[in-house]
Amino acid sequence: AEGAPFPESTAKFKKGSVVIEKIGDTLPVTEEFFEDEAMFASELSLFLDTNVQLVVDNQLCNGTGASNTLVGLYQSAPAYTPVASGIADANIYDLVIKVSEDITTTGGSKYMPNAIIARKAVINQMKLKKDGENNYILPPFVSADGRNVDGMVVIESNIAPANTLVVCDTRFAKIYEMGGVELSTGMVGDQFIEDAMTLKARKRLAFLIREADKGGFRKVTNITTALATLAS
Repeated sequence: AEGAPFPESTAKFKKGSVVIEKIGDTLPVTEEFFEDEAMFASELSLFLDTNVQLVVDNQLCNGTGASNTLVGLYQSAPAYTPVASGIADANIYDLVIKVSEDITTTGGSKYMPNAIIARKAVINQMKLKKDGENNYILPPFVSADGRNVDGMVVIESNIAPANTLVVCDTRFAKIYEMGGVELSTGMVGDQFIEDAMTLKARKRLAFLIREADKGGFRKVTNITTALATLAS
C-alpha cells in the first residue's frame, strides 16, 4: 500500500448553536449602609454571589431552556428504558450497572460512563442495602466508602429530582463561562433622591451536551419502577 491514497473520513460537520444565558440577582440598599458598614457590604456581596451560584447549580441540573434558562443535564439526557432482566432483589447497584451497559452497548467504545449523579437519599438507599441477616451489601465492584461504583464516581446533587439518577460520561458535557460573577451598583427609579442604590450580580454561561454526544448520558426517571422491571 506504499504511496496509495489515504482513506478519507466520511464524517461531516453540522452547524448548531448554544445560547449563552445571563443569570443574576439584585438587592436594594441605602448608600449610607453600604458605605459605612464595610463588613456588611462584603456580606451583601457574598449574599448575591451565593444566590447566583445556587441558581446556576440548579439550572445546570434542571434547566429546561424556557424563559432564558439553561438547557440542563436532565433536559438533555435521554431516558433509560429498563428491560426485564430477572435480577433477583434488584437494587440500585444493579440499576447503575445496567444503565452503564445500555450506554456502552449503544455507543460502543466512544463512551466510558464515569459518573453517577443523584440525591443524597438515593445514594443512601444504595449504600444502606442489607441482606436477609441485616448485613450491609457491598458488591465487589464498589469501593469501601461507596463513592465509586464500577469505575463511576458517585456525585451528590440534592437539587436533582427525587427517585431519579443520571449515569453519564462527563467528558461530553461542557460549561462555557464568560468571566466570573460580576458585581456592580446602579440606581433605578427614585433611588437617587432616596440615597439608595441597587447591587447587581451577573454571570453569563452556557451548558452544552451536543446532539451527537447525548448517547453518553442516561437518566432514570423513576428508580422504583426501574428496579421492579429489572427484577421481573
